[in-house]
Amino acid sequence: MHPYASSDPGILKQEHLVNAALQIRSGRLLVFLSILSRLTVVVLLCALALLTEYLNLKIAYNHPRLVELSSGKAMRMFYEAADTVFSKFGDPMQLAQTNGGMTWSIRLMGVPFTDPIAALSVLAKDHRMKLGFALGLTAPLALALLFGRAFCAYICPASLLFYFISRIRRWLSRWFYFPELSIHRGFSWGVLAGGIGVAVWTGHGIWTLILPYFAVGQTVFHGIAMGTLSIALGSILLFACLDFFFGRQFTCRYVCPTGRLLGFVGQKSLFSIRRNAQECLTSCNSCAEVCPMKVSPKLDQSVDCSVCGECLVICPTQCLSIGIRKVVSIPSHVASPIPERIHGSPPQSL
Repeated sequence: MHPYASSDPGILKQEHLVNAALQIRSGRLLVFLSILSRLTVVVLLCALALLTEYLNLKIAYNHPRLVELSSGKAMRMFYEAADTVFSKFGDPMQLAQTNGGMTWSIRLMGVPFTDPIAALSVLAKDHRMKLGFALGLTAPLALALLFGRAFCAYICPASLLFYFISRIRRWLSRWFYFPELSIHRGFSWGVLAGGIGVAVWTGHGIWTLILPYFAVGQTVFHGIAMGTLSIALGSILLFACLDFFFGRQFTCRYVCPTGRLLGFVGQKSLFSIRRNAQECLTSCNSCAEVCPMKVSPKLDQSVDCSVCGECLVICPTQCLSIGIRKVVSIPSHVASPIPERIHGSPPQSL
């Protein structure tokens, strides 16, 4: 015991309750941030699709009256509003040209962001990559090296759909049985290899059908910028059915190769879930049961952890936290987990 630590059982219990409350609050905050950030990405995709439409109107007409005669009054109002916003930051045409793209590759304020799967596909097909396209890998790879598979919980717009499907499943499970099927996680590597092979043979368009977030981006772009439905909508419906009928976030766990690749890159990420083995209950498995990626923090697994925070909310002893990865951890058979005891009913996950 620390020389300045109190031995009063009442004070110790109070400190434990305070720490538990802080852990639950931090977990709920992470869950909230993950939802908010992915909603922001959806809004950004819509804005980029509108930006493409604005740029087309700017190049073709460059005048509100001509836009109205060609596309109607509503489009003129949109054109004038976009013109007003962009004019506050400089030349509207230049700003529109330095921002744009979709999930394949995006430019924001002139800074490129490239999808890792897109980079592999281009490299496999063309055997080279433009410098700007390659530099766009900096941000996603840095994110993986810092936080592992955080892309899945905080950026991927498709995973937001799967998140809500999992909540619908949980609600309906009161009356209906839903299976939780598992397949080998190597399946997603096969999807990656097969996708690259098809891309080399037929072109990169195949990824809009294979990658869930590509399908979302393509569907948003077609709907807003072109006013049509995309065939990628069929892929979204297929992935949604997989998650609804086969298992919670089945697509993220076993199908999507991007998450598997980023999990591999970030398997030794700087930040990860940390477990206090001495506080961990021997018979409790709540963290693994609630994890959308089917990771078990109890076993100190972290390769596929997306740092979503749900395990922090559900842990009855709040022995889990997020911090800098431990270089040396105490093996579970050496630690002395406290025996099962009453802590009240575990808090419900968000």
